[in-house]
Amino acid sequence: MFRHALASCIVLTLASPSFAAINGFSETFASGAANWRNFNGTATLGWSAAGGPSDAAYVTGQFNLSSTTVGGFPPTVMRAAASYGSSNGGYVGNWINEGVTSVGFWFRHNLPDSIALTGRFATPTNAPGASVVSSTLIASNTWTLVSFNVVQGSSDIVSLGGGTYAAIFSNIGNIQLGFQVPASLAGQNITGSFDMTGFTLTPAPGALALLAVGGLVRHRRR
Repeated sequence: MFRHALASCIVLTLASPSFAAINGFSETFASGAANWRNFNGTATLGWSAAGGPSDAAYVTGQFNLSSTTVGGFPPTVMRAAASYGSSNGGYVGNWINEGVTSVGFWFRHNLPDSIALTGRFATPTNAPGASVVSSTLIASNTWTLVSFNVVQGSSDIVSLGGGTYAAIFSNIGNIQLGFQVPASLAGQNITGSFDMTGFTLTPAPGALALLAVGGLVRHRRR
């Protein structure tokens, strides 16, 4: 039953359209990379029309680990920015007033070890910014649902970069997604591929709510 419910969850999450308001914004990359860019912002992410969860579209970034160090700063593998026009600016603005409580998306990588994802949410000038870390470990070649809790005081928020919660989350313009490099991989000449789709800001029906709905639908059908 869990597998059926999960399938329903994926379909509902990735099939939902983008919204004009920040509250409930969802980027499915159905028609392209939506001006999301690579690790240093110099190129648009790769795009695949299918192959994601429930065969959805997804974007791909690449990063070589040769410059990383054990315990070093987590590298960024993909980014969105107001200056790039990413997702037509649908996520840009005051997340506090809009009631955004979490950020969720599906993620996959091909590194040989599991990784923990990091994120940074910053103002349009890219400073100050809040850094977050997910407690979810992502195994190699496995689509995994990741969520960052971004309410004030959340344990997912590990730094405010010298700013304040109010100053940052009332004026979001930049998003960076990265990962903590496992000690076993730091400094190695390995180019990893990192895939992402279904980037959603809640409150809109979150992944867990959709999972419950999917399970209920299946139960009723039975």
